[in-house]
Amino acid sequence: MKRSPKINLLISSILFLSIVIYACSPKLYVDENKRYEAGTLTGKQIDSLHLFLKQNERLALKDTIIIKYDFNKDDCWKDLSYQNAEFLNNVRWTFQKNILEKAEARPKVAIYQYREEGKSFSPIKSKGLEIETDPGFLKKLLFKEVTSCGTSAIILPNGKFLLVKSDPQFSALILNANDIEKKLQENLVK
Repeated sequence: MKRSPKINLLISSILFLSIVIYACSPKLYVDENKRYEAGTLTGKQIDSLHLFLKQNERLALKDTIIIKYDFNKDDCWKDLSYQNAEFLNNVRWTFQKNILEKAEARPKVAIYQYREEGKSFSPIKSKGLEIETDPGFLKKLLFKEVTSCGTSAIILPNGKFLLVKSDPQFSALILNANDIEKKLQENLVK
């Protein structure tokens, strides 16, 4: 049975829109082997990153840099949106306390929190945390792929970096030097 040109056009349009929606949707990485991406920044990129981060008055720049980056319109935390204010404040406080404890235990590591420009963030990520807004510099440099639940980056002094995709709990903070080096080696050769 032959389809009319209008039906073919409609089917093509629906298929095209489906592909565009899928391609533009944040990706959720749950497979441990696909969550990591490694690379190396050039000397010029490292210098630019250092200049950018020195503008952040909350933290002093250190040898190793860890950045948690959240994307606008991410619905990772949507299930918590229905919780009461006390619960949300406890979640924020626990999240921030974990970061402060990890920073204290690693004196040569600066831990930053940034988010993409925008106004559509979960109540968990919209207030009460020390999150800076990225004017686009970090997104262009490291966080090009929009992921569900954000991405974390570990940048070593030599310019090597490891991205941890779909990282709602900021698990990049759990990785020790050996874990980081192992993941770098595994992912640089992919």
